[in-house]
Amino acid sequence: MADSSKDLFSSRWGFIFATAGSAIGMGNIWLFPYRAGELGGSAFLIAYIVCVFVLGLAAVIGEITFGRLTVKGPVGAFKKALRLSGGHNKVGELIGWVPVIVIFIIALGYTVVVAWVLRFLAGSLTGVAFSAPNSVVYFESIAGNGIAVWIVLTFFIVGLTMLGGVEKGIEKANKFMMPAFFVLFLFLVIRVAFLPGAIEGYKFMLIPKFDTLLNSRIWILALGQSFYSLSIMGSILIVYGSYARKSEDIVYSAKSVVILSTFASIFASLAIIPAIFSFGKDLNSGPSLMFITIPDIFKTMPMGQLCMVVFFVAVFFAAITSLISIIEVIVESLQSKFKLSRLTAVLISTTIAAVFSTLADGHIDGLMDILQIHLVPFCALITGIFVFWILPSRRVVREAQSGRSKMVGKWLIPAGRYVFCGLVILIYAFNLLHLG
Repeated sequence: MADSSKDLFSSRWGFIFATAGSAIGMGNIWLFPYRAGELGGSAFLIAYIVCVFVLGLAAVIGEITFGRLTVKGPVGAFKKALRLSGGHNKVGELIGWVPVIVIFIIALGYTVVVAWVLRFLAGSLTGVAFSAPNSVVYFESIAGNGIAVWIVLTFFIVGLTMLGGVEKGIEKANKFMMPAFFVLFLFLVIRVAFLPGAIEGYKFMLIPKFDTLLNSRIWILALGQSFYSLSIMGSILIVYGSYARKSEDIVYSAKSVVILSTFASIFASLAIIPAIFSFGKDLNSGPSLMFITIPDIFKTMPMGQLCMVVFFVAVFFAAITSLISIIEVIVESLQSKFKLSRLTAVLISTTIAAVFSTLADGHIDGLMDILQIHLVPFCALITGIFVFWILPSRRVVREAQSGRSKMVGKWLIPAGRYVFCGLVILIYAFNLLHLG
């Protein structure tokens, strides 16, 4: 039964925007255009869309259902799942800590990038970032000096939002920031469309190159990208699912989140990649794309400073809502395990994350690839096995049915068991054998 005292999302769109806010972040805005530029544009987009809708939708439904069924975050959810299926509670609890540890590691690298975004936003507003004669030197000065202050400021914003609770803090922030994100990026997409030579970027992203789809690396990275872009990692969606009301239509909400996240990735690519083609920049500029290449483009555009401000405001909205959801996993785990008040759990989580993020700054090279290729799919796979194989199917379907007027399709359990779990195992095994 649901805990009547538990803080829940108050409305359908509050839940959808919060869940979409957890999913839409640097993976959509930074990593997706970078991967698309590196892996053939339209080929990566096709592979990503296939992974999102064939594998991702069932996984999103499954993780949200898992959270609402157990009314717990990952630690409590895995523990309860084994109890319901006749297994050992302690084993489930230990398994549940794995995605929490992984999400904490993600938080370290992610926080540093969010702090960079916040500092770039401040520099855009004051004009310092726009007027900097050398974007490389400016970025190096940001990345190398005084980042601790911006990390603390980042967690002050995160903590202040989270202290409002689920409805008055997380939901309220996302109901403003997510619509604003799409409006701001739509402005950028329209502005970039008028740049000379932008059409070549559209061709690169939208004209299919089917021969490149035979490249296995495209599919492996598209799979990992879909996990990041949808928050399929056995933690965030479970926590947010535990805050969903029984009247919430999980299937409708999951479809909405998948569509919004996909549009966010496409919007980001259509704003960034045509601009790169227009100004003759390097598509393979990698991690420097957002902080060096794009600022250089803005400096040479009419209305450049305005576009830079709009861009970094939109990026900040996406980044901060994702970071809030990451820290919420840690807060929920501390509250669930140690019976702490929300204030205490938020203070502990943000303080520890701020300290370790500062220490991790400069030592996170390669971390995102390791997480994307190895750890995140592993956590998603474990969750899929628990939801679609270990939990009784009738309970999963009954929970997904709650709040839904239409019958849940008979495809859900087979899609989760054989398509999602089966293909992830195959791709993950291939990944281990060939990518190391």
